[in-house]
Amino acid sequence: MPFPSSTPAFWWKNPPTLAAQLLKPLAWAYAKIATWHGQHRAKHAYYPAIPTISVGNLTVGGGGKTPLTLWLAEHFLTQNQHQIAIISRGYGGTETTHPTQVMPHHTAAQVGDEPMLYFNHFIGKPVTIWVGKHRPSVVKRAEQAGATLLILDDGFQRQDVARHANLLAINGQSPNGNPWGNQLTLPAGPLREALTALKRAHFGIVIDEPATHANTYYGLPTYRLFTSATPETLAPLQNQKLVAFAGLAHPEKFFQTLHQNHLNVVQTIPFPDHHLYTKTDLKNIQTIAKKYHAIPVTTAKDAPKLPQNFAQILKINLQGEDSQSIHAELAKLLA
Repeated sequence: MPFPSSTPAFWWKNPPTLAAQLLKPLAWAYAKIATWHGQHRAKHAYYPAIPTISVGNLTVGGGGKTPLTLWLAEHFLTQNQHQIAIISRGYGGTETTHPTQVMPHHTAAQVGDEPMLYFNHFIGKPVTIWVGKHRPSVVKRAEQAGATLLILDDGFQRQDVARHANLLAINGQSPNGNPWGNQLTLPAGPLREALTALKRAHFGIVIDEPATHANTYYGLPTYRLFTSATPETLAPLQNQKLVAFAGLAHPEKFFQTLHQNHLNVVQTIPFPDHHLYTKTDLKNIQTIAKKYHAIPVTTAKDAPKLPQNFAQILKINLQGEDSQSIHAELAKLLA
């Protein structure tokens, strides 16, 4: 079943509620500004000299961009001897004013939690992680450093860098089963820009959709992938009492993954997306775990913001029958 959302409940109700109707004038203005801003950036876009893939979404919140970015990078590592560069805004980081390559001494507070997740995942492999507010400058630095393939994390709205493949990650477990909610832009609905923006995408990847649907969403061709826990991180959690916590757009999805794998979760603690854990947070988690004689467990995205060995980490990957079709479409677009 679809997971509840940390975003306003009225965003996901159709037809739009009174609250959404009252906010429509602001949503109209927001959509106009977003469209103008995107078109202005596109006119002055930087064109990389190497194959470039953008992974983004149309709504606020967790659409699955991070696992999809990891999945794509893993694929190109196995299929081609690429030097891959993942480009991120570095949301929440303090060292993103200038292009910065993520290095071992960096922290999530400095470069963002997702870049640190990528860095830790690809240690020892030909993948570099770059962050910075001005994406064209970051891309140029990555090219100069020898990258042969670029993956733009959360790049759909950032039209200041051209791309060969423009992909949308779509949450297959959105509230009420509709990934676009009430189809209105912020603040009346969950959309970051109007649905007409779908025409810019080459195709969408629907993640964890519970039932089979048509292979299009509002005319956008789509493929399907599903998340699963990695066996090596699942095994240490067996036969343990667990206190699960996560700072995600949809932490309930992580908790459900634990339950689906028949793990003994005695309590769950949700935090906001990109949450930076305080000493008080950590003490509270430890107190609850001690109460139940349990061990804390969290996500790979949360791990860089925690003391070493504070909690067990459950990692996920993507898989599905559409994998080969996605790879084939990308090969055509990048050729």
